[in-house]
Amino acid sequence: MPDASMKRYTNLESVLNHVWSEIEAASQTRGHPYRQPTFGTIHDGAPSLRTVVLRRADAGDRTLQFHSDRRSQKVSDIRNNSEVAWHGWNQEAKEQIRLHGTATIHLDDDVATSLWESQSPSSLVVYARPPAPGSELEEPEDGLRPAVKTEPITDADVAAGRQYFAAIQTVIHEMEWLHLHPDGHYRAHFTYQPERQAFEGSWVVP
Repeated sequence: MPDASMKRYTNLESVLNHVWSEIEAASQTRGHPYRQPTFGTIHDGAPSLRTVVLRRADAGDRTLQFHSDRRSQKVSDIRNNSEVAWHGWNQEAKEQIRLHGTATIHLDDDVATSLWESQSPSSLVVYARPPAPGSELEEPEDGLRPAVKTEPITDADVAAGRQYFAAIQTVIHEMEWLHLHPDGHYRAHFTYQPERQAFEGSWVVP
């Protein structure tokens, strides 16, 4: 049943502000539709997709951040090709976002330290495992040491995983937004213009 109350945007600047506002909110809000977006890299010449947890977003810097095991395939992919893509879908609002940008890997610098220190022990203890992601196992398990699986999680448990932690930051240079509105679908495309230090937008056919 069409939602007659669904807002319809007619101004490109409003769309851009709306998209960034939602992305920033997602980085701080569990359960937000964009909290767990799809992150895409290139692996052996083909797209490689996975779900990540958006941890930080800053419209002013055009940045998105999540954390990962530095031994993972996605980190290797970024080292080989730093161009990446993000995708999010908001079922309730009927909005899709597609973002393209350049990713950087942060291991022991200020970016990594800041993200590490802002996270909860439960989200960091997963790094305290000797086998790298993708390693074969004899049984279906998470690879964590038995001591790490006990409660409560100790500082030592968390600290053991710091050596494997990586912060992944993307600087966005292209954005697309699609709205499946009951009065008609419509779509906006934005490209960052370095000389103007701003995004330039246009309406495009959905």
